Amino acid sequence: MIYLICAFFTALALFLAVRLFLLRKSIKEICEELTDILGIDSVQGVYTNAQGVNTNVQGVHTNALVTISSGDRHIRRLAAQLNRQLSRLRSRQLKFENGDRELKEAITNISHDLRTPLTAMSGYLELLQKELEAGKASDDGLPPSPASPEKSARYLAILQNRLDTMKQLTEELFRYSIVLSVQEEKPETLSLNRVLEDSLMAAWSNLEQRGITPVISMPQASVTRRLDPSALSRIFANILSNAVKYSDGDLQVTLTESGAITFSNHAAALTPVTVKKLFDRFYTVESSSVSTGLGLSIARLLTERMGGSIDAGYEEGELHIIVQFP
Repeated sequence: MIYLICAFFTALALFLAVRLFLLRKSIKEICEELTDILGIDSVQGVYTNAQGVNTNVQGVHTNALVTISSGDRHIRRLAAQLNRQLSRLRSRQLKFENGDRELKEAITNISHDLRTPLTAMSGYLELLQKELEAGKASDDGLPPSPASPEKSARYLAILQNRLDTMKQLTEELFRYSIVLSVQEEKPETLSLNRVLEDSLMAAWSNLEQRGITPVISMPQASVTRRLDPSALSRIFANILSNAVKYSDGDLQVTLTESGAITFSNHAAALTPVTVKKLFDRFYTVESSSVSTGLGLSIARLLTERMGGSIDAGYEEGELHIIVQFP
């Protein structure tokens, strides 16, 4: 009997020892895999503070996941949970890298947009100053050269134009910051027909100044959706403002019963390549000194917040911006 008890405990101890060995082996495998995936070799140091442990890991270096040879269900569950966290960390890292790149591009584009009118204003101010000084007496006693009112007026007009450009850019930047800060929408049941009509009426004066007479097509029945009216009006206003700036003189607006709104106009200044960038923040069309991406970027942001989609296409010299609310 004693021999049986001893044999039982010996077998149990051997089983536990093997179990412990396999667990330590699995933990070692997980640690080694995490070291490779997280790039812990590049860690500057590990320290502990009141808020927890900071490892200074620079990021997930590969797309690999933790793989183990153990068949223990608890260890495999731990590996699966680690893989889920690695996927989330990798996703956040990509968002951070994309955001950092977009921020750098935005700063570069904003600097360019501000520097261009400032440089022009500086140059024309210098020309205006020389023109005004031409009317003053010279040091050699010769009569002063008469200042040209035509040149002075032209320089002032150009300066005013550049000043308006900077004012428009700063206003768009302010609006963009407001849209980013306000996350909550206030949806209500509304008619797309009515909001679109109101937006067209608000833009009618600007369209007329450009010689644009919109061709409008809407269904007889009201197309209703549950959306934020203020956000929807901003979307339509920004798209129409873009048409006023860059249309070659035409505009077609179509609303379908399915809730798709299409804005079409000829735009020779665009190409299929540039059209794909129209929704990029701070994108500037080469033929213009004003950023176009802010208005359309705001339109995309608001559309997607309300569960819709917005896209642009370019075919045979005609730009199509399609807004869809399913």
